[in-house]
Amino acid sequence: MILAALLPFALLVQDPLPKADPEVSRSSLRHHLEFLASDELKGRGTATPESARVSAYIARSLERSGVQPGQGKSYFQSVPLLTTAFEGPPQLSMWSAGEAEAHTLEEGVEFSVSIQGDPNSTAVLRTVVVEEEEDLPSEADPNVALVMHSSRRKSFGWLEDHGFKDGVGFGLIVRVRPTRTGQSRGLPRPRVERAWLAAEDKPDVLTVMGPAAQDLWDGKLERLQLSLSGQRRPTPERNVVGVLKGVGTPERPDLKDEVIVLSAHFDHVGLLSGEAEEGVDVIRNGADDDASGCAVLMELAEALGSGPPPARTVVFLFCAAEEMGMWGTYYYADNPSVPLEHIVCNLNLEMLGMPDELAGGVGKVWLTGFERTNLGPLFVSAGFDVGPDMRPEQNFFERSDNIVFVKKGIVGQTLSTGGDNPNYHQVTDEVDTLNFEHMQRCGQAALEAARLLTSGQVTPAWNEGEPKLGRR
Repeated sequence: MILAALLPFALLVQDPLPKADPEVSRSSLRHHLEFLASDELKGRGTATPESARVSAYIARSLERSGVQPGQGKSYFQSVPLLTTAFEGPPQLSMWSAGEAEAHTLEEGVEFSVSIQGDPNSTAVLRTVVVEEEEDLPSEADPNVALVMHSSRRKSFGWLEDHGFKDGVGFGLIVRVRPTRTGQSRGLPRPRVERAWLAAEDKPDVLTVMGPAAQDLWDGKLERLQLSLSGQRRPTPERNVVGVLKGVGTPERPDLKDEVIVLSAHFDHVGLLSGEAEEGVDVIRNGADDDASGCAVLMELAEALGSGPPPARTVVFLFCAAEEMGMWGTYYYADNPSVPLEHIVCNLNLEMLGMPDELAGGVGKVWLTGFERTNLGPLFVSAGFDVGPDMRPEQNFFERSDNIVFVKKGIVGQTLSTGGDNPNYHQVTDEVDTLNFEHMQRCGQAALEAARLLTSGQVTPAWNEGEPKLGRR
């Protein structure tokens, strides 16, 4: 059953909110976490009924906090996705020269497929081996399957250099990995993609493994056919957006037009793939990643919503599909609820549930890109317990939703303590692993930082030469 059919149910479920409290409280944080990271929500996978249920819970929390809908009269911004559901496993048949009987490969073990459009079977295609760039055909041919290096960067770079970006115009792109084999996976899980970027003219990409890959590379297999059975349907997903309208100050009434975006992502990576054995935990609950950030952000919304109006306008953005590649945030940045040029800063919250000993332990929060803007030093001078990211080699600055705003030229940074969590993306990322004293102190630091930004007392700015992207 597709998500659309289950959305009404998700909206009717009235999951209880914690007792109203304008302070960042441990009891409220725990209540949020015990819901968001419960087994019942199955890891909050993208485009699932559980995701719709979470977004409904967050919207009700914002409404009770006095935060207004951020999308006209709604708290929801639709993020259009497409889901391909398979009705049977993909099949790959290959023929040697002069042979009528096909060699059939096992999906998962000997090949995998990345579908780029509708799940359509191909005709029988002629294989062309591309060992070097000059082996590429001079013209695209929909009846040809290009057999290329396993290095995606190299092979797709050649295609783009010759005017065949992403292999457009060919029947299939086949990457070979002779030294690898996979494992049987059964029916592939539904594939989710961004509807606004979906390209109908890209060929599917096969990865062939094991001896068959070597035979392809050696030119022994001259024809192949990919058979697919499935359907591709629009699938609803949504960001949650709330707003507190700014009122400016007597000295700076124009501050009301400036916007601070406070954000966190509410999705996680769902269930482990493959057949589940009885009694084995397969739910990747995502308590720290990023139910902790969402819980803190809901507390910030309640604290700010119960106080005097801010000078700057505040947008609360709870992002969908971060684990898919920050899809919800990219969609918001391209379709913002306020003029993009009015956004002066994004302060993102990511993984605040466990102390980071390298950063100083309980209550010590760090700011990604500390050295890139004026915010870190301003927070420190204001007495906030915030320090620099102690693991710059891991490039956390570019690994969370803030980077989407940075790419738009907006100051964007993340408050986190998640640099050394052994439960990252594991079934062990459970509520009982979190430290609620630590989370409350981090939440208080985040609230102080948010108040400083929304009051208009500081103006976020890049340091000279920033923003520079890419590993340093």
